Amino acid sequence: MNDILKFIEMEKNQKNSQNSSETESTHSAEQTTENEAPDGGWGWLVCLGSFVINFILDGTMFSFGVMLLTLLEYFGESKAKTSWIGSVLLGLSMILGPFVGWLLDRFTIRQVTLCGAFVATLGFVISTFAQSVEVLIITYGVIGGIGFCMMFIPGIIVVGLYFSRKRALATGIAMSGSGVGTFVYAYLCEALLSEFSWRGTILIMAGILLNCVVCAALFRPLSTEAEKRKRRKRKESKMYDCVKCMDSAESSSTDLSTKSKDVYLDIDVRRNGPSLFNSTSALESKTPARYSFIENSGTAVRQAKRLYSSAHALNRLDTIHRHTYKPFNPLARRDIFYSGSIRNIPKSFTSSETSRSTGELSEFEIDVKEIETHCSCFQKLGGTVDFTLFKNSKFTLLLLCMVLWTAHSITLTFLPDMAVANGIPRDQSASIISICGVSNTVGRILAGFLTDTFHVSSTLIYVVALAMAAATNFLFPWCYNYTTIALCSGVFGLCMASAVCLRTIVIVEQLGLKRLTSAFSMIAFFQGIAFILNPPIAGFLYDYMKSYVYPFILSGSMYAFAALACAAILMKNCVSSKDTSKDNISIVVESEGTSTDESLLNVYDDSEML
Repeated sequence: MNDILKFIEMEKNQKNSQNSSETESTHSAEQTTENEAPDGGWGWLVCLGSFVINFILDGTMFSFGVMLLTLLEYFGESKAKTSWIGSVLLGLSMILGPFVGWLLDRFTIRQVTLCGAFVATLGFVISTFAQSVEVLIITYGVIGGIGFCMMFIPGIIVVGLYFSRKRALATGIAMSGSGVGTFVYAYLCEALLSEFSWRGTILIMAGILLNCVVCAALFRPLSTEAEKRKRRKRKESKMYDCVKCMDSAESSSTDLSTKSKDVYLDIDVRRNGPSLFNSTSALESKTPARYSFIENSGTAVRQAKRLYSSAHALNRLDTIHRHTYKPFNPLARRDIFYSGSIRNIPKSFTSSETSRSTGELSEFEIDVKEIETHCSCFQKLGGTVDFTLFKNSKFTLLLLCMVLWTAHSITLTFLPDMAVANGIPRDQSASIISICGVSNTVGRILAGFLTDTFHVSSTLIYVVALAMAAATNFLFPWCYNYTTIALCSGVFGLCMASAVCLRTIVIVEQLGLKRLTSAFSMIAFFQGIAFILNPPIAGFLYDYMKSYVYPFILSGSMYAFAALACAAILMKNCVSSKDTSKDNISIVVESEGTSTDESLLNVYDDSEML
């Protein structure tokens, strides 16, 4: 037994020496190895679960325009009032990001997604009993929107946890569920409405939402290497204590009649100490019976009692030795919302310290530290609020651009009804949304191909896509046959896909990866407000003007101003690059006591603050 103890001690000493050598390495390298994504394996099932969630959620939200026709006929309310049902559902799925961030700081992605599926299903089931539009706004819109947000945001970020090098491919597959869902749900919704009433259609959709429970089960928490090492050390400590206890048991006397009560008390303290045993089977044959002393008429009566009585007692821990683990908040990672490959992150936004030490991008070092306890209330909700971003002119233009392109909620909500008003049969009007879904899927693939393969600026693609979307919205009211409206719908789907899938890539290209989480969260919050207000405002224009020309002029104008805001960012970049090149020449010539490399490095740091 002593030989075993010596062998274990030697192994522990070797591992301690290895750990001490590892701690001498840089902190950035530790973060990189501890949080390396598997890039495959179970991650592909996670990608499948995210695909299904996007398929169901976006399919349900973007097919509301097909259901709107039936709801208008059933309730007889105005288009502005009825459109609140779908707009609240779509808006709350974005605006409640800080609330979901607060949940993710306390629970795992699997738990939050699971609860969201049940909440959304409950809201849809209650909606089948609604007798007014106001009740539908609360049950279908508010309750359903809360559940959708609890599934939508975890469904986006979970792919980033499992993929790093293959993130662009995995994210593209997962997010393509949006376009496929829009294509399928338009036909599905029209078929269900023709066979059942709108109540039966919503009830069947509630049943489909329960499939998100299975998707949530696939989102297995991903443990970091640090946690694995801690578990490994605890297991080794248990084995060492177990062997040491058995060795002391063999060397001790089996008769404790001559020993005092203090000996037993000391043994009892050791039993309730930090030593843990998962089973008593090994100790039953190795450890002799201990005896407890019971006072009986002033004399000590020896009563046989096993020291290790049960697994429950053996695994009991004092409060000092209890280890509690707080779920890791994925929103604490800088790159969690980034939909592209991290190898394509612009080098101008990398820190000089890491580039000098490792020669790689500093953004490969994923920051996985928890949110500090002294942060503000807003930071505790999402860990993502940074009001200093409003001092950055690029962020202000990006915020304006991305809030304005939420006009696609107007287009998708009223496009089927506008087609019917222009003389197109109702069954064909539903297929128009399906065309948008197909082109949406193609547009996501095409946009990713252009940025990854040909290295086309995502901001430039944004400008072109937004300008084309504005043109198609201006043309929609004058499409009086199926061919022209289908052609415009296909082009609009391509443009909408580019605006949505390149959103985080444009943010990183203009602001850097370090500010991605803060910028994306704040933009999503304002986008949620816009999603809620856009369809009712457009519906009010139709109710007042009795024509769909004005709602689509509104959406086209919003896209046009979004394109102008994005073009202003490109112009600002061109001016900044020219000024920087001039400053480089002047500083290199004038700097006498400073080396050329240090001068250029200072210039790049200054240009980053612009």
